[in-house]
Amino acid sequence: MDNNPLKKKIGFYQENRFLIMLLMLFGLMLFHPLLSYIINISFLVNIITSFIFLSGIFAVSTKKYQPIIASLLALPVLVLMWASFFVDIGELELVKNLFAMLFMLHMVFLFLRHFFRQDKITREVIFGALAVYLLWGLMWTYGYSLLDHLLPGSFNYPDTFVRLEFDSLNYFSFVTMTTLGYGDISPVSAPARAMAMTQAITGQLYLAVLVAQLVGINIAQRLEKKD
Repeated sequence: MDNNPLKKKIGFYQENRFLIMLLMLFGLMLFHPLLSYIINISFLVNIITSFIFLSGIFAVSTKKYQPIIASLLALPVLVLMWASFFVDIGELELVKNLFAMLFMLHMVFLFLRHFFRQDKITREVIFGALAVYLLWGLMWTYGYSLLDHLLPGSFNYPDTFVRLEFDSLNYFSFVTMTTLGYGDISPVSAPARAMAMTQAITGQLYLAVLVAQLVGINIAQRLEKKD
């Protein structure tokens, strides 16, 4: 019997990697806007964000080149994110948002490939599918931030919202993806409208494909049990 504590921790992470990723994503998106009105938790948010990026690197890295690609995409984001505590990174914010968006897209691709290769419904499959949905929304958050830096005035903000604030654009991203359409933040420029429309369509398509995939796997499992 192997009592190596390090191997146990690694084994625990491997078994629960999608659940851990899902909890950190919820923590970033829900607790940050709720607690930011009470205390300054920028440091805590950066820690959670760093864990999301580091966890993503190893979550579905089944081949040697995958963590290398993920690391190259995550490194500029992590360096610039922590450097902003000490210096004004200025236009390098564009670089950070670009690499963050590409990293999220890379994670979504790896998670989806892993998900669609499964032939049994497990809790990790469900957690992974949910994590993809949140990563997709977060990817668009960074995309909107990048656009608003490159093309100021792309979004119309009410007086109660702060332009270029992560919470504001993250809120707009998920309101768009879930097609709630509150209309408090609205896309003004043509690129912003095109991005919002694309996100709304792909978000709904993903939910439809997700349900179809889970139903298909469930039917296959039932038929296999009968046989």
